[in-house]
Amino acid sequence: MAMGVDQHAAILPSDSAFDHDSVNKGGQASCSKVAGKDDAMTGMLTLAAHEERRLKAGHLWIYRDEVASLDVACPGGLVHVRDARGHVLGTAYANPNSKIVARMLSRKALHALKPSWWRDRLKVALEMRNWLFDAPYYRWVHGEGDKLPGLVIDRFGNDVVIQSHTAGIDLQLDAIVQAVNELVAVDNIYLNNRAASRVHEGLECGAERLQGMGDGVVTAMEGGLRFQCDALHGQKTGFFYDQRPNREWVAKHGKQRRVLDLFAYVGAFAAPLLRAGASAVVSVDASASALAWAQRNIAQLPEKSSWEGVKGDVLQTLKRLADEGERFDVVICDPPAYVKNRRKLEQGLRGYQRLAQHACRLLRQGGMFCAASCSGLVSMEMFRRASLQGIRQAGRGARVVYEGGAGADHPWLPSMPETRYLKFVAFMLD
Repeated sequence: MAMGVDQHAAILPSDSAFDHDSVNKGGQASCSKVAGKDDAMTGMLTLAAHEERRLKAGHLWIYRDEVASLDVACPGGLVHVRDARGHVLGTAYANPNSKIVARMLSRKALHALKPSWWRDRLKVALEMRNWLFDAPYYRWVHGEGDKLPGLVIDRFGNDVVIQSHTAGIDLQLDAIVQAVNELVAVDNIYLNNRAASRVHEGLECGAERLQGMGDGVVTAMEGGLRFQCDALHGQKTGFFYDQRPNREWVAKHGKQRRVLDLFAYVGAFAAPLLRAGASAVVSVDASASALAWAQRNIAQLPEKSSWEGVKGDVLQTLKRLADEGERFDVVICDPPAYVKNRRKLEQGLRGYQRLAQHACRLLRQGGMFCAASCSGLVSMEMFRRASLQGIRQAGRGARVVYEGGAGADHPWLPSMPETRYLKFVAFMLD
């Protein structure tokens, strides 16, 4: 599941803390120079007094209310970051149109991001994945977790899918693509920039093939299973590598169980469960396209599998199944991010609570409820509490038997709790 946090605002309000007169909003020509080798295009961001503490502790984001002045050639241009006393803290790219005004790229004062810089940074990320994984099916670059904020790269064998969440990464795409080609053998490179967070950066959304002759279909390999998905029109990069360890855990405990798979997408939970011997899986998703991909992926199983895809709103489907007297041994609930900014926190927690309440009404005594949240602003404690409230509202008690997060290809920074975005909790119900 992208970065899992969106705290941007669409534009800078008129009462923003820093001096708007110092912002040079250059045109497209200036932007193209920033992405090249013109040292003179590096701007300057000066922090307000005492606002350097988070950065010195390892955080990568600079918010607009922490900035005293900003001089940047264009949205996404490079800036040197200095504290109120004039000490340079490193290099970032900056966008005056975003609530997160700047994102740190280096603790050095760089004047340009040369192709060799990108190659070296992507090589570090690649070597870590190749150490941890036996095959090239993983998240190669995980944004802030790899200290490359705004950039996501997923690898599907010889196909690569890139996501750019920010203006700063947009300006560097040519160098990033060059680095990818220098480091791995590539058939196709796709760019999926359909994330809503781009709107808050003042960027257009869309998807395209950057290289190769492919039609957008990519294949992920996980646990010996093949998952085909759509890199151009699917969610995020087409596949969610982050749930890998949790899918493995659930499949291990799903033999001879009847399972309800909510927000099923392309069947990444359903297929390993059926292979492990689940007696039946019912997959629910609002997208007919997602269920079609799920059906295709489940059809690969050599065993005769009892699988049903149900198109519909998840909450409405849960209520209907309860009215029909349906019961399951396991319910898996892996919704999209319910909390995309702090203003939505309480509303999102109520949403998780409501899902747990209706899902647990369908569980047999001793059944298992597996709940996930990909909202970075929601801590494990908050998510666990909201889920337990919903379980109790369903008239059930519960014990926690497993807690997990994202896989090793989604590293997180201790200095940025937001980067530990994925929570997965398995409750055993009374």
